[in-house]
Amino acid sequence: MPVTSYQNVVRTLGTPGATGEQLHDAAIALRDAFMRNEHSIGLLPGDAPELLVRALRAGGDQGHIPSLLTLALLFQRGSIAPWAPFPARDVPAAIELYRRADALGSPEGAMGWIRAAYFARDEHLATAAATRLGELHTQSPEDAGLMLFLGYFLHQGYGYAPDATAAARFFEAAAARGDAAAAFELTILYATGDGVPADPDAAQQWTFRAAELGSPRAQANLGGMYATGRGVPKDAALAVDWYRRAGESGNARAAFVAGVMLLTGDDGLPADPVAASAQFDTAEEFGYDVDATLAGMGLHRPE
Repeated sequence: MPVTSYQNVVRTLGTPGATGEQLHDAAIALRDAFMRNEHSIGLLPGDAPELLVRALRAGGDQGHIPSLLTLALLFQRGSIAPWAPFPARDVPAAIELYRRADALGSPEGAMGWIRAAYFARDEHLATAAATRLGELHTQSPEDAGLMLFLGYFLHQGYGYAPDATAAARFFEAAAARGDAAAAFELTILYATGDGVPADPDAAQQWTFRAAELGSPRAQANLGGMYATGRGVPKDAALAVDWYRRAGESGNARAAFVAGVMLLTGDDGLPADPVAASAQFDTAEEFGYDVDATLAGMGLHRPE
């Protein structure tokens, strides 16, 4: 009888001398079982989440960087997958694990705790995060991801005095290097005149650029623009296309909207129940409650 991923974690944890790599590999196989939804059909015992964490902790205690990073990400998200909401979200624990990886020389660990501290707006770590980010930028001055976060920090005044003009310069430098998130930030700055002169045309141009670079928010915004004719000719087919792209990039609501448009034949668009179902599946994959939302609209999934 084949050994299950759960049994393998138990065996690896009980093996004297098991390496960090072995513990991590066993934990990843168990994580993947959760992603396959095996826990909901009775294939994983109730203590499987705790064993997953134990295995990753044991690997991290050996200084195994991937174990630290994997566990940090699980704590940061508070879920293995939308349908597997465990371990419980614990951002301070995630930051501590990322910092341990950073101390071992991991660039992913360094940016992991900097990002987590920023999005949690942990003021106790603001100065340390800004200092570490500056060190990384000095080491890699052409790194677009570092430029993006310098823009975030400066715009929000996190660890620095607020400076929207300097933030815009970093966003522009990052966007010029192909960073989609930075390009999206520029759509907002030019639309509002924050740190740059207000310029609706530039804002629209940056929306297109950000969408082309893969920003889910910009893609969803373009979908809305084409759906309503806001600033562009109204075009339901293009609206669905951009909503679909946003959904594929992880924007669950955009995928749902594309599904509704395809289901109902919005604005003269040919109804396509098969394509609508595919979009609803994408939305659900990213955690959107498709059936309840459709019911609230007086609709239901295609049979």
